[in-house]
Amino acid sequence: MINKYFIDKFPFAYNYFSTLLELVKNKQKQFPQAIIFEGSDTKNQYLFALELARILNCKNNGEKDCNCINCKWIKSYTHPAINNVSQIHFKGEGDESKTVISVKQAKKIEQSLGISSDYHRFFIFFSSKEKTYREDELKGFKNLGYDTNLKFSIEPLEYSTFHPTTPNALLKSIEEPPSKTTFIFLTKSKEDILQTIVSRCLIFKLNSKKQNLSYKEIYPIISDYPNIDYYKAIEISDNLQKYIKENSDCEYTLNQFLEFLKETIKQNVFNIELCKKIKNDINFVNIAIKQSKANITDKIVIDTLMLKIARGY
Repeated sequence: MINKYFIDKFPFAYNYFSTLLELVKNKQKQFPQAIIFEGSDTKNQYLFALELARILNCKNNGEKDCNCINCKWIKSYTHPAINNVSQIHFKGEGDESKTVISVKQAKKIEQSLGISSDYHRFFIFFSSKEKTYREDELKGFKNLGYDTNLKFSIEPLEYSTFHPTTPNALLKSIEEPPSKTTFIFLTKSKEDILQTIVSRCLIFKLNSKKQNLSYKEIYPIISDYPNIDYYKAIEISDNLQKYIKENSDCEYTLNQFLEFLKETIKQNVFNIELCKKIKNDINFVNIAIKQSKANITDKIVIDTLMLKIARGY
């Protein structure tokens, strides 16, 4: 049911939710009530969330070209049960805040959940401001038949997106929602959301199959390899985490590092001792990739990896 557009964008999530939606359709499973999407591609996270909402509310079988009223509404962002929640969306009367998701918005959500609904309700949280897009920036939306006349940005949530008291005001709604209600939080990292919310959510890393993997962007950070002592390891770790925060996601950056190590071993094939170290470090990076996929925090994954590389075990 999920459009094949997402096979390369988010391969794990595509397979997981394709199976889950079939089970939900056959009343063998319930759809999650709270989800965090992690990753660097926030626009496609948003589009993926809308597709899940569309399939769950479709009057037919959720096919990509369905023209039922619910699919039409969702693709034009006018469905009464599919709600954007940001600094400029889902504002109630008297709520003039434009820089944060406010407590008044949390209260409005709680009040709206007190009204029964035949739809599967979605509340999609992200950071936003007024924006006009170029046509080429919304190719995915156009490919899937969504209205491309968006007037707002779609950016990852950060701590500063929420008023300090808003997350706690949301907890009751997230913990005890009516049936057929789902909260989705779009982030670059779950570390950017209050832990009390994170602990109540299923977490999915929406990592892409990225083509032409290159280590050139991170080479200035790791160029001292293999001459890395303890202090250099800490410096590299801090810089890699900064790079991930600003430009990428952890798993992709680790794969960039892996490509660097593979290229380095090719260039030093006759240096037996160095090749032995590189092979050992390749194993460390592969372990780090598995840890990243298991939703261990980026800091722990990168700190641990660099210390292993520095000490050799």
